[in-house]
Amino acid sequence: MELLPPLEPFLIPGPAGHIDGRLEWPPARGGAPGVPRFLAVFGHPHPNHRGTMQNSVVVHGARALAKLGGAVARFNFRGVGRSEGHYDQGRGELSDFLAVAAWLRARWPGTRALLAAGFSFGSLRALEAAAKGAADAYLGVAPPFDLAHRSPLPRLERPAALVLAQRDELVAMPTDAQLAERFADLRAIEVVPDAGHLFFGRINEVAAAIARAAEQLLPTE
Repeated sequence: MELLPPLEPFLIPGPAGHIDGRLEWPPARGGAPGVPRFLAVFGHPHPNHRGTMQNSVVVHGARALAKLGGAVARFNFRGVGRSEGHYDQGRGELSDFLAVAAWLRARWPGTRALLAAGFSFGSLRALEAAAKGAADAYLGVAPPFDLAHRSPLPRLERPAALVLAQRDELVAMPTDAQLAERFADLRAIEVVPDAGHLFFGRINEVAAAIARAAEQLLPTE
């Protein structure tokens, strides 16, 4: 049987009230959780379309990162589950993402790299957080760059990687020109074959793609 990373529930103060989340630790060694190689925050899909931290891509993506040695926080944006507050068009959700990233940094102060990751709506908040300097690198899963946004998305100067769905019915495959405009340092693009936007039936494949993409962003041990 596959050994899953240890899981720690958390409820922390946020800008709109408590933020409910789960911390995936690196796999246990000798009965205790491993020391994190890096830190990561993983944002979930759109709250108004039933997105939660229990989304399969988010859960398996966070586990994949934890197995690489990360302490990975997945959480509910405001107004979802036990997280307090109300949906805020992405503005407040970015503040939630930043609050979780700051909590991780405070828990493990020092030089560990922090990876901002997310799926769909969550990938946009992760991009904004990385652009604000809250993370050292960015990993976006099926980011909806071509949809209407409340404000222009920033160009990212930090290292980045993408995991895309080959048959995404909601998001067009980005062109080379669009990627060059969006990212200064795009290190990996993983395309999951025959996958739609939600990756139904392709969870193992997307988790493996997330792990491969993340390896291109993480510092060597």
